[in-house]
Amino acid sequence: MKKLIKKYTATTIVIVSVAITIIMIFAKPAPKPVQVKFVPPMVETLDAIPQTYKVVINSQGTVAPQKEITLTSEIPGKIDFVSPKMQNGSSFKAGDTLIILDQRDFELALIAAQSSMYQAQVIYERELAESEIAKKEWSSIREGNASSLALRKPQLDQAKATLAAAEANYKRALLNVERTFIVAPFNGRVRSEFVDVGMVVAPGIPLAQIYALDMAQISLPIAETDIKFLAIPLDGSVIPTPKQPSVILTSNFAGINQEWRGKILRSAAEIDPRTRMLSVIGQIPASQPAGSGFPIKVGMFVNASIQGRVFNDIYVVPREKVRDNIVWVLSKEGLLSKREVTVLRYEQDKALVSNGFLSGDKILLTRLDVLVEGMKLQQKGN
Repeated sequence: MKKLIKKYTATTIVIVSVAITIIMIFAKPAPKPVQVKFVPPMVETLDAIPQTYKVVINSQGTVAPQKEITLTSEIPGKIDFVSPKMQNGSSFKAGDTLIILDQRDFELALIAAQSSMYQAQVIYERELAESEIAKKEWSSIREGNASSLALRKPQLDQAKATLAAAEANYKRALLNVERTFIVAPFNGRVRSEFVDVGMVVAPGIPLAQIYALDMAQISLPIAETDIKFLAIPLDGSVIPTPKQPSVILTSNFAGINQEWRGKILRSAAEIDPRTRMLSVIGQIPASQPAGSGFPIKVGMFVNASIQGRVFNDIYVVPREKVRDNIVWVLSKEGLLSKREVTVLRYEQDKALVSNGFLSGDKILLTRLDVLVEGMKLQQKGN
């Protein structure tokens, strides 16, 4: 009996365990279905509101003087004096004497011209007196009309012409003496000096390259796609003062952000053959201090922001939200939709959209992993 129990104990245990397992499987309660409530993703949006927008066109350029001339002498002579203000980079004021030529020859010529003028004046006065005497003698002795020769009119005219020529020679000699002093025509600075004391110069020989300090000028190339946004004539004519667009120049100089304001005067007459771009010419008062009090300098490389045309009903959209002229929006019903828009132009981080949005659209700003048209979304703050 004990052998039978030992023989069938393991088998009995297995059978009982399987039976209990089957009973438990069929006896467990049926699972109840759980309804999961859909929660729309929370997103940030931007109202698509049309507005009036003034286009800004960006460019770059190097500041140059508006007025720059080559200083020359009108008369020949040897240089006796060169001002310290004639050194490269030195500044000067209008009327400052920069160079003095040897005056001796011109002073002698002036004395000779003065003497000739006095002699001609004496001859003229004598002929004038003799002409008056001839008139009186003719009227007292004879009757009728006297000839011009009898009244000494030709002699008087000759003396008058000789006096006028002598006076002109005297003025020329006096002017030549004044021209030995070469003075600054404006407030400016010396770019390059070409002469020194003892050098003999002639009319037309360059003495120095100088430029004015009152106004600076800058040539700003404009991309072909931006030309249509400029509200200026493109024939090179000067723009009337009230219609001159504003331009803001900025530069980081000496570790400080600088800013200057000026005006656009005109467009260039031709396209640059190297860049194939049309430039506009700006003018900036050189004495105008920047925000930090630093005046603009010739040779500075600056960034420029030019005020362009004004457009109405423009939507300003973050640039990264426009992909292939498609913008995802949140409709009035709170559903995700895509709009095919017309982009007028891009400006840095902005896209200017002229049409494509519907009333009540809100531009989607939040980046979602999946974008499905008709998806229910929830706007933050609602």
